[in-house]
Amino acid sequence: MVRDRRTFLSIVLTALSGWIIAWVVYTLVGSNRTPEVLRWLGLVIFITPLTSFIGWIGARPHEWRLAAASCGALYFFTPFIAARIENIIAPEAARQTVGLHTVYFVSVLICHLLGATAFAWWRGQS
Repeated sequence: MVRDRRTFLSIVLTALSGWIIAWVVYTLVGSNRTPEVLRWLGLVIFITPLTSFIGWIGARPHEWRLAAASCGALYFFTPFIAARIENIIAPEAARQTVGLHTVYFVSVLICHLLGATAFAWWRGQS
């Protein structure tokens, strides 16, 4: 049971909005991996932890250090986890230097959604 609904909803709603933006950007980029479009894939990796941080700070401004460390860790470690998942599930795609990396980006989106939800639940408990 969540005790602090304001914090929970703030983090969940902002993280969900960032996740939706990331999903839309990923689907709009599609299989187009030209250099002009590749920078938009960086937004897929960056936007959900950023919006989670903004929601956390909006609800509890005094916890900005904890929010920065937690969301920063989510941003930093998710690409490593997603690359490992891709290496296990689709090793032939992981060996390519340039490719679609569908498993990688879907893993990033899933890890960010799970991580942001876990942060919201954690901070909603206290």
